[in-house]
Amino acid sequence: MSTRPTTDYDKVIEALFNQKMEEYTDQEVSEIPFSKDELTDAANKIGIIIRNPPDIIYTYRTRQALPDSILAKGNWILRPRGKGRFAFYKTKRTPFIEFPREFAEIEILNALPEIVEKYTEYDEQGLLSAIRYNRLVDIFSGITCFHLQSHIRTTIEEEGQIEIDDLYVGIDNEGTEYILPLEAKSPEERDKLGWVQVANLVKYSKQNFPKLKCRPICAKPIDRNTIFMVEFEDKSDFEEIRIKNIKLYKFKRENLTT
Repeated sequence: MSTRPTTDYDKVIEALFNQKMEEYTDQEVSEIPFSKDELTDAANKIGIIIRNPPDIIYTYRTRQALPDSILAKGNWILRPRGKGRFAFYKTKRTPFIEFPREFAEIEILNALPEIVEKYTEYDEQGLLSAIRYNRLVDIFSGITCFHLQSHIRTTIEEEGQIEIDDLYVGIDNEGTEYILPLEAKSPEERDKLGWVQVANLVKYSKQNFPKLKCRPICAKPIDRNTIFMVEFEDKSDFEEIRIKNIKLYKFKRENLTT
């Protein structure tokens, strides 16, 4: 369980969950539908003004886990269910991926220009820059990769709107072509990687690049120079998809003297 401070978003989503659960007191339920209006009403009932209700949904779908009080009752996540409609959904597995605490580092020379490193923010965008300059997708995947597009906002069937941080295409030594969608996380503990997000990378790839083999990849830094790279199976079912490969890279610089 997390130890982060309780936010207004937490209070609102907890109030809505408890309110909806009262409708199923005598039932074992795995999905609880609700509307955007019900979310707003729940906020009003507890005296909290939310200026952007959809951001509550986005927060718990992509940025962090639901509050501990909800997770204590099961592996609940949020899922879209049509325009302005959503659902609490109880999964069979823990919603978020845990990274090993003790893992051997692979050291590589840091190719990030020092002037870029000097002025880059320590966040997701900084991480993406470090990955690109160091050709970390190539090194990790073992194929030749090329950056295709950044910050993709699109829709996929059943899941609605999604965002993809970076997109690469690649080719191996036998000419096989690949699509490599990349999800990047910040080093903050609360910024978690979810199985649904990973499965959505696969769904997006199959929907938009059906002729290319998909290799979904995620990056999670420990600190500015230490990054987990994780590849997942090419499966679109978030209950079944598993980790295929994981490595921990450490950027280092060497002071060359003459």
